[in-house]
Amino acid sequence: MNDFNALLQTVIAEAKAIRIPISDLIQPDILVNRRAKKRFGQCILKNGVYTIELSERLCNAPEKSCKQTIAHELIHTCKGCDNHGNLFMQYADRMNRHYGYHIKRTNSCEEMGIPQEPAEKNVRYILLCRKCGIQIRRERYSAVVAYPSRYHCRCGGALERIK
Repeated sequence: MNDFNALLQTVIAEAKAIRIPISDLIQPDILVNRRAKKRFGQCILKNGVYTIELSERLCNAPEKSCKQTIAHELIHTCKGCDNHGNLFMQYADRMNRHYGYHIKRTNSCEEMGIPQEPAEKNVRYILLCRKCGIQIRRERYSAVVAYPSRYHCRCGGALERIK
């Protein structure tokens, strides 16, 4: 079982060693989310203090995968990096080059070295990208399901609800 708090301190030191301006206002204890199934980590800003939260799925993952996820979330604490824009990607690239991580916007279970969760059984809605043909499955009714014309696929294509 991984010691997330110790890994956090290691990754903070790594980021500071290569002059990535992460915040000094980060909770020293990582929260473990037992319900998160579609994300590995999250950076939460509340009252000016950042908290890093990791999915329980990482508890027995390879250490490097945990450190990579922590590094991803730490980059979000940098000024101007609350999204996955150019500055975020510059810092991610720097961490990747120095420490052999593969930080990007998202990672798959396979890339992280953890078992794949069983396929969703209760898919009630399916959206289709008119440009690339990818199908996006949703269990719950949401804004994208209700108004697909307001949203776009990663490729930029228009979405339509087919189920």
